[in-house]
Formats: sequence, structure tokens, C-alpha cells
Amino acid sequence: MQIKSMYKQKKKYTISIFVIAILIALILFTFRGKTNKISYELAPITLGDIQSVVQATGTVQPVETVDVGTQISGRIEELYFDYNSKVEKGQLIALMDSDTYEANKLEAQASVASCISDIETANTTLEKARLDYNRALELVKDDLIAKSEVDSYRATYKKAIASVAQSKARLRQARASLKRAEINLNYTRIYSPVSGVVTMKNVEKGQTVAASYQTPSIAKIAKDLTDMQVEANIDEADIGNIKEGQKAIFDVDSYPDLKFEGIVSQLRLSPVNNNNVVTYTVVIKVKNKDKKLLPGMTANINIILQEKKNVKCVPNAAFRFRPQETEIKSKGFIGFMGRKHFKNMTDSSQQNGDGAVVHLLVKGKPIPYGVKIGITDGINTELISDLEVGSPIIVGINLPPDQK
Repeated sequence: MQIKSMYKQKKKYTISIFVIAILIALILFTFRGKTNKISYELAPITLGDIQSVVQATGTVQPVETVDVGTQISGRIEELYFDYNSKVEKGQLIALMDSDTYEANKLEAQASVASCISDIETANTTLEKARLDYNRALELVKDDLIAKSEVDSYRATYKKAIASVAQSKARLRQARASLKRAEINLNYTRIYSPVSGVVTMKNVEKGQTVAASYQTPSIAKIAKDLTDMQVEANIDEADIGNIKEGQKAIFDVDSYPDLKFEGIVSQLRLSPVNNNNVVTYTVVIKVKNKDKKLLPGMTANINIILQEKKNVKCVPNAAFRFRPQETEIKSKGFIGFMGRKHFKNMTDSSQQNGDGAVVHLLVKGKPIPYGVKIGITDGINTELISDLEVGSPIIVGINLPPDQK
């Protein structure tokens, strides 16, 4: 009896282990089935504003900058400006050493005076030669002098006329030299050609500048810092979309939370080739009434090509989604697709140049749906379709671990 009881107990123990093993297997199978199930990331169709833009970088510059230079060589004796100095048109801003140029002027004046004296002497000689020649003409009539003497007096007279002309020419030359000396002397006093703000100071007091080959720059003056411009570098692939009058929005690193608005005012036709990358310069005019924009700031620019408000929007990721190959070949996916959806996809996405395909999640399966699209901002795209706002669109897929 004892052996029989032990046998029954052992049989119950074996059955219990078997049942537990079956339960564990069922749990593992259920868990594996859940973890291997494909899930999809969804995003709803929303209403919003979309801007189609061209992005670029550029540099903030004054609209008009004048480079003030000196036309003569010499030592800077005085400077009457500094960085950020406000100057008026005609204001004296620098003084150069004038001793040499004053001496040149005095020398030129003396040369003029000498030429005037030479003319007076030449005129006196001319008058005497004229009288001698006329007297000789009277004497030769009575045969009192030989004709050869008359010829000699005539030659002397003509020589005196030429001498007067030569003296007058030297006087004109001396006066030109005097004028040049006066101009150079005036160049020692440098005046501001415009009213504005000094943005660059290139010399210091006591420095010697040389103007032998080019005009040395002593300062740069921005005419008006309330009107600025951004010179943007636009890639050749985008330049065809840029037109004068388009609105541009940009920010600068100094004020990351502020947006500045401008208008495209010029498209320069001269290309810039940098390491085989061709860009074009586009000028954007912007108001700077509060003077927050400073010359040289880097601008991050969005030039608005098109803008639409309160339109259906879908993330661009929806157009990049493609179902898995196993799902496309499955009988349930192909069978459920139906003629309506297939026709919609074919007509819109293949025949229309502005068409695309999104996928709806219907009964756990991705269904392709052909739609027309409008402008894009790089993140969202305008959706032209009968799909309602709020409809979930597949934008991604989560694969089970064994399929990654």
C-alpha cells in the first residue's frame, strides 16, 4: 500500500511539472508574438502655415560705406576722429604735416613772379627791336643803310616776339605748378566727404603714409546705420527661384530670439567660384532703426519663395515611409487594397507631377493613398487631398528585434 501511495504521489508531481511547463511555453509564445508584432508611428494631419524658403548665410553691411584716403604722402599730425565717431560732411577729420607743401607753394609763387619779370623784360626788348626795325625801313628807302642791315633788324624783331611768347608760356607753366602746390597743400587738411559714423580707423597720430602707388585709407565712414543690407551667398541650384521684391527673414547670433525682415533688392550677376562651388550674391535691404544690427554680423537667412496660411500639413516623413516587403506580398494587404485606393494612388501619384503617396493605417495594415502636394518648408508639406484634418498618417515603423 505504501508503494502504491508513493507511485500515485509521484504521478501527480510529474503531471504538475508538465502543466507548469506547458504554461511557461504558452507565456513565452504569447510574449514572443507580441514582441515580434510590427507597430507604426502615426502623425495626424494638421492645419498650419507653410513657407517655402531658400536658406542661406550672409553678412550685414552698411548700404553705403565711404573709404576716406589721403592723396599725398606725409606724416599724420592730428586726428580728429576715433572709432564710432559721428562726423558731418565737410568736417575736418585729419591734419597732415604741411611744411614741405608750404615750401613748394612758396617756390611756385617765386617762379610765377620770376616769369612775370621775364615777360616785362621780353616786352621791353621787343619794343626796342620793333623801333629799330621800323627805323631801318625808313633809312633803307633813302639808301642810307644796306638791305642786309634791314634783314638783321627784322630777325632781331621776330626773335623778340618769340621771346615774349616763350616767357608767357613759362608763366603759364609756373602758374600751373603753383596751382598744384596749392592743391597738395590743401590735401594736408582731410575733410569728411559724407555725414555718418566712423566704422574703421586705419592710422594713428604720428604715422607716415605713402601715396606713391595707391591712395592710403585712413578711415571708413558708414553713411547711415539705420539702413543696412545683407549680402547673402545663394547656391546656383537655388538662384533661379530668387526674385527682387521677395521677403526675407533672418536672425543673427547676437539676438537669436529676434527675427529681422528685409526685402531682396538686387541679384548680382557676377558668380563667385570657391572650390568649384558657384554662388551668387543677393542683396537684402533691411531697416535698422534701433541699430541692433552691426556691420560684419553673420545672418542666417530664409528667403520666402511662397507662403500659405491655414492649410493641411503633413510631416515629410510620411512620404518617405515604405511598407516592409513581407507586408506588400501578403494576401491580406493586396486583397484589402481595393480598386478605389489603387486608382487614387495611380492617378494622383503617377500622372500628376505634384503627386505623392501617403499610407493610412486600416485594420492594422498600411494602405497607400495618392495625394497632391503643394509647397514645403523642409519639415512639413502642404497636403491637397480629401483627407480630413486629424487623420493619422504613417510616418515610421517599429520593427521587432529579430527583424532589425
